[in-house]
Amino acid sequence: MLRVINGETVRSLYSGADALPAMERALTAFSDGSAYQHPRITIEPPGHGGMALLMPAASGDTLGLKLLSMFPRAAEKGLANVQGLVILVDAVHGEPLALIDGISVTEIRTAAVTALATDRLAREDATTLGVIGAGVQARGHLQALAEVRPWKRVRLYSRTAGRARELVDWARGTGLPTEVVDSASAATEGAEVICTVTSACAPVLADADVSGEGVHINAVGAFGPTCRELPSELVTRARIFVDSRQAALAEAGDLMIPIQEGVIDEKAVQGELGEVLAGAAGRIGDELTVFKSLGLPIEDVVACAEIYRRAVERDAGDVLRFP
Repeated sequence: MLRVINGETVRSLYSGADALPAMERALTAFSDGSAYQHPRITIEPPGHGGMALLMPAASGDTLGLKLLSMFPRAAEKGLANVQGLVILVDAVHGEPLALIDGISVTEIRTAAVTALATDRLAREDATTLGVIGAGVQARGHLQALAEVRPWKRVRLYSRTAGRARELVDWARGTGLPTEVVDSASAATEGAEVICTVTSACAPVLADADVSGEGVHINAVGAFGPTCRELPSELVTRARIFVDSRQAALAEAGDLMIPIQEGVIDEKAVQGELGEVLAGAAGRIGDELTVFKSLGLPIEDVVACAEIYRRAVERDAGDVLRFP
């Protein structure tokens, strides 16, 4: 018996607030080695200009396989460039349990991880938030970040002004004091916390855009060795944290490019977020901190296990029965 859980059902069952304790468990288990995670597998079909990522992981009595596809021609069919699903399996008996929409899960768990990083690495008195980007991840981040700090001012910049206005209207409806600004520098001016949640492949901030003391940056959007959201000058003066050292040093252009330029080395990575959550040192004084997020398959598995449990309890989703 296989339960199929679409994105709308995922969002009705599970929120960023629900995901916070689950992501703390997932990240600490990853960093202390008690969870299994296989390195990301990349498949690039020749001649189509896209790729698929396979991401297996297991925790406790559940294992999962996440599949994400990123194909630029998806727009020809009116589809999103990024699509995906998670296959959830009982790790005790091997029974396939569920097919779960991967995009909604990614949105929720990524924002929850950013919120955890902000809670542990940002100044406790942070009340001003700057957000670069206005896509799906931006909305999820505004929801999750509201759980960890009492924001008095939120400034949002996006190259797509109409999307930014729509997101600000939604955010104001939730009680967040949010406004659209006309540049990245205007979004970051005076901000104690900055989130970059874009699809850009080149820096969306300049070093001069981050000048205050004790700023924390969550770099979320860029993926791959050649893509980054932060300039090297900014990275060189930061205390850097990641979700996975191995993945960040192999897949995160925000770090790999400065390393290739010779302005930092691998020792610039101070630690994994899971280690900080377990008690390792995070912020020290009024330094600049950066959390580079790539996303871990174990996060998806832990989130999907909870989503599946809630779906069974509420008889949500569609059930497929096999002979």
